[in-house]
Amino acid sequence: MARRRFDEIVSLGRGCQPAHQIRRIFDIERAHIFDWIMTPDEGLRTSIRTGLEHFFERDRLVIGPEGCIVDATTNIQFMHEFPDGLVADRTYAEHAARFSALVARWQELMSSSQRVLFVRQHAWAADARASAVMLRETLDAAAPALDYTILYLTENEQPAWNESRIVNEYLHQMEPYDWRGDDRAWSTLFNSVEVHVADK
Repeated sequence: MARRRFDEIVSLGRGCQPAHQIRRIFDIERAHIFDWIMTPDEGLRTSIRTGLEHFFERDRLVIGPEGCIVDATTNIQFMHEFPDGLVADRTYAEHAARFSALVARWQELMSSSQRVLFVRQHAWAADARASAVMLRETLDAAAPALDYTILYLTENEQPAWNESRIVNEYLHQMEPYDWRGDDRAWSTLFNSVEVHVADK
């Protein structure tokens, strides 16, 4: 992507890989709400559209695939918070406080005019471009003053979509698969990106 300077770089999932690589490459520890959870395409858009209303509310947390705790409304998976598949009172309270702070941080970002690079690894919808466009439309409605770009990463090579605010790129994965991703591929993606975060 063309060289550009951003105030923030924010992972939009789908899983942990984008957040891990953002931290590795830019030495940024500042957490965001979608860093370490699994976000399906529609679930991500719903969360943004509603301003994260009712995010991580206990009565919406149910046991999902393979015993993982999921949000029954968005199908967002909480892979790390409840490793035993049980929503215990003490564990929930610890994570609820953290997520509450991250929700507030997200809402502050959405109401700002910062220059933000969102990084989204395509999830499971059939049409990656359509998903990216719907994500852009959702962000436009939720954050009308935000100066943002979406770096949208796909598992297969595609021609440039030439969509406003969207840069699509192929992301090579390790074989066998490693959740952390291919360090070299990620470094290449970010070699023209400058990020200056006031509070890392």
